[in-house]
Amino acid sequence: MGFKKYMYVLLIMFAAFALIGGGSPKAQNTALKPYTIMIYMNGSDLESDFGAATDDLVEMLDSGLEARYANVVILTGGTKRWMNDAIPDGECVIWEMVNGHLYEVKSMGNRNMGDRATLRDFLRYGLAEFPAERVGLIMWDHGGGSIAGFGHDERFDDGTLRLLDMDWAFREAGLHERKLEFLGFDACLMATAEMAVLASEYAKVMIASEDTEPGDGWDYTFLGVLNYHPFIDGFGLGKVIVDTFMDFFGEDSDEVLTLSVVDLTRVQLVMDAMGKLMAAGSGKLEARPGFNKLAERRAYTKTFGDGSPRDNESDMVDVGDMAVRLSDLFPREAKAVLRALGDCVVYNRHNSDTELYGLSTFYVYGGKAFGRESLKTYSALGMDADFTRYLHGFYDGLVRRTRNASRENNEIIRSEWVLWEPVTADTYRMAGILGESGIKDGEALWPHIYGHSVNLYPIASTRKGTQYAIPVKVNGRDADIIVAGCYRVMGVRHREGNVLQKGYDPIMPGDMISFYSLEWNTLTDDFTWHRGRPITVRGNTLRIDWDPAPDGYYIGERLTDVNHDVTYTLTCPPMGDKLPAYTRPPIFTRGMDNPRTSGVHLLRFAGIAG
Repeated sequence: MGFKKYMYVLLIMFAAFALIGGGSPKAQNTALKPYTIMIYMNGSDLESDFGAATDDLVEMLDSGLEARYANVVILTGGTKRWMNDAIPDGECVIWEMVNGHLYEVKSMGNRNMGDRATLRDFLRYGLAEFPAERVGLIMWDHGGGSIAGFGHDERFDDGTLRLLDMDWAFREAGLHERKLEFLGFDACLMATAEMAVLASEYAKVMIASEDTEPGDGWDYTFLGVLNYHPFIDGFGLGKVIVDTFMDFFGEDSDEVLTLSVVDLTRVQLVMDAMGKLMAAGSGKLEARPGFNKLAERRAYTKTFGDGSPRDNESDMVDVGDMAVRLSDLFPREAKAVLRALGDCVVYNRHNSDTELYGLSTFYVYGGKAFGRESLKTYSALGMDADFTRYLHGFYDGLVRRTRNASRENNEIIRSEWVLWEPVTADTYRMAGILGESGIKDGEALWPHIYGHSVNLYPIASTRKGTQYAIPVKVNGRDADIIVAGCYRVMGVRHREGNVLQKGYDPIMPGDMISFYSLEWNTLTDDFTWHRGRPITVRGNTLRIDWDPAPDGYYIGERLTDVNHDVTYTLTCPPMGDKLPAYTRPPIFTRGMDNPRTSGVHLLRFAGIAG
């Protein structure tokens, strides 16, 4: 997790900034201030492992914000331990930040920050005790999008706030009558149309990320702008938050960066347009040619929060890219979605290699194994009926065609070379997925770490390059190692339930890592995940090496069809480190027939896809 360079220096300084027990000075200044900013800081493992919340607290204290312009009220909790001497571990505490100092205002006791009542009570207290002309709320932790929701309290069985939990807390706290100027999520995947529709009853502006966030999250020096523009509205402050965030990392960063400012008064128009678009699509779901067209377009739609096949059920997509992909089939409806997005998303910056439009939505596909439960959650949100109906119909089509996969020849939309290591006469283990970095002068290159095979699944693309996920177990926990550009190991990403981790855990000397690979028994046609023997990290960094494949390895193909099912092939006899005689399929091939070349063994493995 790449936290701010000066983090550890500031951690030492933190105790000097924090004044404990003296009582808040708020009663000494009764004038109504321009702003109150409340921060719901669910520290979780981000704090207990790496001090990320402490880091951002110090950044707030260091912003130079003068107390006469804004109240900053913070609820801390949700973590097993705080990486400072000021904040207690076993309780939720409300703090006030005043001129670079932190004062304890009130203990809320041993509360679960994944409980909607905790959020409600914090909001009620902040609104009553710190009134202001404008009020903003920032939700700080992990995020998981429309299905998984926000945060996890590691002290209470990873308690999470789903969208309907937040809706209840906002309503019960009185935000329907006293709307927030802005609602911000310093968390992954929360710039969703569904979150925005629910929030529109309680806030004017939403500031959030469509994709994952780096571990450093927002740059809280933005608070200093209130010294110069104390009456700035939510749109203006949102633009400052986006710009400071993007400028902190730089658009040429290896990190995935997205952040947008949404006009919540206009988001229902986006949802209405999404419903009309998918109502047009629903008529094509029953017939196979129509379904295949829709499934192909879903396969190429920009998706957020992807991981390896063991961690790939987020299914959040960019609303605008979804409309663009469908524009040849439904031009009028797609144009209406894009027009509504243009009116609703007032500011949006990112470093994606695909144009992003600032709002995402749930669209079941990679996580179809969990689709029934996800759609139950989605239906309860009460979004547009036509859009919800389409999701159910599309999911039914995916399940039906997976069940009938052996009788269908679905269109192949992605093809990659795969390297297989023979284990026994009938068993083969995947030793690498060979993208452009795995082919050189007609030779298959073997990706490995310390001589152990690794499989790199592409998960995201920025203007700088592609990110990959390697499925692993690290220190006893399943995770993905995230790699930039096939070489640079960025860190480890865990999934906290269905909520996606913000940033990455660093890989440290002494960490124990096992790599997962698919293992194929050609006698029984069974596929299983094989976990290699643990290795110990020897230095401060891991490096992926690429070498010609050892003699006796096999070359095959990994073919993904429109239904998100995967077919694997295996060449016979083994090809060593040379590619087979037939032409190497390009990455991202549309409409390619399954190979029927002599000597190719073909099996379908439904449900495993990258």
